[in-house]
Amino acid sequence: MQIKRVAWTPVPARMIVGLVNGVAGRIAHFRQYDMNDMDDFIYSNYLVNYTKKKNLEDLFYAYQSPALRNTFVNDHSVAALYMITRGRSIMGVMDKIIRQNLDVFNDVESVVDFGGGPGTFLFALSKFKTLNKYTNVERSEAFIGVLNVLVEEFLSSSIPHTRVDSISGNYLELESQDIPTNDLCVFSYTFCECDNSLAGISGLVENSKMVLIIEPGTPSGFNNIIQARDKLIEKGFSAIAPCTASNGFCPLRDSESDWCHFVERLDRSRVQKHLIKGVLGYEDEKYSYLLMSKSPIHSDGKRIISRPDIAKYSVSFDVCSEKSGHIVVKKRENKNNFKIMKKSIRGDLYSE
Repeated sequence: MQIKRVAWTPVPARMIVGLVNGVAGRIAHFRQYDMNDMDDFIYSNYLVNYTKKKNLEDLFYAYQSPALRNTFVNDHSVAALYMITRGRSIMGVMDKIIRQNLDVFNDVESVVDFGGGPGTFLFALSKFKTLNKYTNVERSEAFIGVLNVLVEEFLSSSIPHTRVDSISGNYLELESQDIPTNDLCVFSYTFCECDNSLAGISGLVENSKMVLIIEPGTPSGFNNIIQARDKLIEKGFSAIAPCTASNGFCPLRDSESDWCHFVERLDRSRVQKHLIKGVLGYEDEKYSYLLMSKSPIHSDGKRIISRPDIAKYSVSFDVCSEKSGHIVVKKRENKNNFKIMKKSIRGDLYSE
């Protein structure tokens, strides 16, 4: 495979005109990264008209059945608008996953992001730590261009020593020798977009210590997670999260009525509401995910995998366990524990 590598390096804040198609105007002096600032910057500096909004709308329609429709983005303005709409929601999910496993992500110094779009994972992780190297494997030149502009504008001062590279191409066509050695490789909403995308995962993770997979919180998304999990176990990886059952057991694998997924309520920005024609000031993003490592890391509790049923004197829920997974916490037995578990949600850890 012919690989085109694009490296970003910091430059002084200055007037940047025509850096990528659709960008015009002045790049402001570096400031601390803030999503609302990014909203305003993109909306002000990229061409936004009826056609671009319609293209974005068509893209969202395609994402409803991504394996059957064209989700490729070849327009820089649409790529930028994606970042502050769908990208913002994905970053909200990533933020939750990182917070829940912060001790794991703190050890990550290098990342390879397969199908990373405009660098959503880089921006999500940069709130918590600085990387030595981030490599985005992305077939859309528009997304790569937007990534470079946003890194220059919003991350230059906070991660000046992070090397940000892009490999332009389809990650499914990569050979293992083309992929840099890394602490973590990421597949975020990528398997759902194309057929047979899981076939080559064993080779893609060859140079990785850990793997993070995020998929839509649908039965199909969970099925992708399960298939990837099986392949990674064969490669010697062990589950870190959300799985807390031992020996590779999954209590929801054969369930006909439920699947492993979680829900994160995310605030919508003013610009985001406008672009997606949203009415509510929030959205509930359903997602499934998997974090695995070549070095086993044991959990301190059991993952709650159902919506807790909260009654006056008890809280009951299911947990990810190879044994009986239904837990009932009674107020009369442990008032403090009952008080804590009344506030629990699907995805939290339960410790007896």
